[in-house]
Amino acid sequence: MSRPAPIEDSPEHAWQRAREILLARVGVEAFQAGVESLRFAGMESDLLRLLAPTTTTASWMALHHPGMLEDAMRSVGKPCRISVVVAGRAQGELFPGEGPTGKRRPIRFGALVPRYTFATFVVGASNQFANAACKAVAAQPGHHYNPLFLYGGVGLGKTHLANAIGHATIEANSDARVAYVSAEAFMTQLITALRRDRMDEFKSTFRKIDVLIVDDVQFLANRERTQEEFFHTFNALHEAHRQIILTSDTVPKDIPGLEERLRNRFEWGLIADLQPPDMETRVAILEKKAEIDGLDLPREVAIHLASKIDSNVRELEGCLTRLSAFASLSKTAITVDFARQVLHELLRDRSTVSIDTIQRVICEFYDVRLNDLLSKKRTRNISFPRQIGMYLSRKLTGESFPAIGGRFGGRDHSTVIHANNTIERRLKDDQRLRSSIDELQRLVNTKP
Repeated sequence: MSRPAPIEDSPEHAWQRAREILLARVGVEAFQAGVESLRFAGMESDLLRLLAPTTTTASWMALHHPGMLEDAMRSVGKPCRISVVVAGRAQGELFPGEGPTGKRRPIRFGALVPRYTFATFVVGASNQFANAACKAVAAQPGHHYNPLFLYGGVGLGKTHLANAIGHATIEANSDARVAYVSAEAFMTQLITALRRDRMDEFKSTFRKIDVLIVDDVQFLANRERTQEEFFHTFNALHEAHRQIILTSDTVPKDIPGLEERLRNRFEWGLIADLQPPDMETRVAILEKKAEIDGLDLPREVAIHLASKIDSNVRELEGCLTRLSAFASLSKTAITVDFARQVLHELLRDRSTVSIDTIQRVICEFYDVRLNDLLSKKRTRNISFPRQIGMYLSRKLTGESFPAIGGRFGGRDHSTVIHANNTIERRLKDDQRLRSSIDELQRLVNTKP
């Protein structure tokens, strides 16, 4: 009888090493978008099976980096074919129905992120109120703060807390029907149901849910049919005392293109904001993630990273992931000097980046005049560079939406929010735009 392969030679260990290679090859943002949530599910013969939380994640690598998963496995000495399937359901099945005996079966589509629990969330002054509200909701879904509306900038923990409510609900009641879905996914499933004449099934499924978590509800803006169906879903769940959790990058009244009746309902419950974490909380976040990942992170390195990135927890954790991967591949101890070397592009001095610089780079890159960029003109050759300029200003300077609007011809903050949402949505599927944004960031960082 053959003995099992040593742990260091196992397919699962090979996949972990392949992940490190993929991080180094595609960068932090692409890694987080398409690789990080993939989970090892087994290997039979030369077929490696991976589980993805959503259909979008399952197809992301194949769309944007075809063949790279196989290349990474080949690099670690385990050439194989790879199959990526959506976790928790058969391919193509979004809504699991009743079991064959009629027994109620939990609805859990848009799988919760496993690591996003209350235990892994670091509480500080910037998020203490939101964390307390989420725990109150998790303790008695449908009884307190319904809906619960979480808002804040990118990477501040809204999605983490929303997932934590889902996990806590299931832990307390294994039969709970929990649905976690993005506004984009809600719209996609609505369109599919309309096309296949399955609206009765769509309505029935969503209205049986005990806890509905909808991420990024700002993307419902200007989508009349989707807003109408979400309005009726919201009413049905609220009247049945089912819990609704919503996340957004801004408060309901500042979401442009949102129907008044939805805006009104979003404000029925509790609105809780998450602010950028202070220095001590940022250090604690890094040390918590390092502890979870089994990484030896010296305090001085955590302080160095926290001093360089002060507004985005996701970016902070992404730097640590990249640092860990490079340290593992090079067998090097993590020091402040090593962190500077590996993360020099990510840890630039942001104080040197100004909106003026961004505007100059945008004008040169797209061959437009500054006066036109700041004008009221809405032609595409002007409006699109203007939106990118607003997006980069928000990302690279951390200025507020009103401040950025003021610098772009005295525009309202809602215009800047719309520009950010538009560019972020397009970045998910537009490789050419991602390349342009990367090049613009490089130009901004090297501009005197």
